[in-house]
Amino acid sequence: MKVNYLLISVFLMLSCNSKPDFEEVSKLNGFWEIEKAETPYGEKNYTINQMVDYIHVEDSTGFRKKVQPSFLGNYKSSQNREYFTVRDYQDSLVLEYRSDYDTWTETLLSIEEDRFVVKNEQNFIYTYKRHEPQNIDFDEE
Repeated sequence: MKVNYLLISVFLMLSCNSKPDFEEVSKLNGFWEIEKAETPYGEKNYTINQMVDYIHVEDSTGFRKKVQPSFLGNYKSSQNREYFTVRDYQDSLVLEYRSDYDTWTETLLSIEEDRFVVKNEQNFIYTYKRHEPQNIDFDEE
């Protein structure tokens, strides 16, 4: 009986710590907004975001840029991009960023169609949800 509990416990631990598949990285393409940030100082939930991230990834390279959604359904953007390379290590899937000013990494903890989670080098965990544009109909009837 103890062996069964031990096997179940080991299975649960391994399944909870599995890394995302490299093929799932393409799910990152699109517009994303921060839903939650978990830090050693506490947790913060985001209900409204003035800026969202646009991510484009192809094969093992991509970029992220900040954009500002408008009520008309389009986005304002700067020309700044943060380029990254996806590295598939044995125990983790990592985004290695580089810009003119800095380099840093984020470990992908999970990827789904409408949500992904990353952990940065300071052990801050960010949960992103897919951004849904808010279209407001200004036509009066």
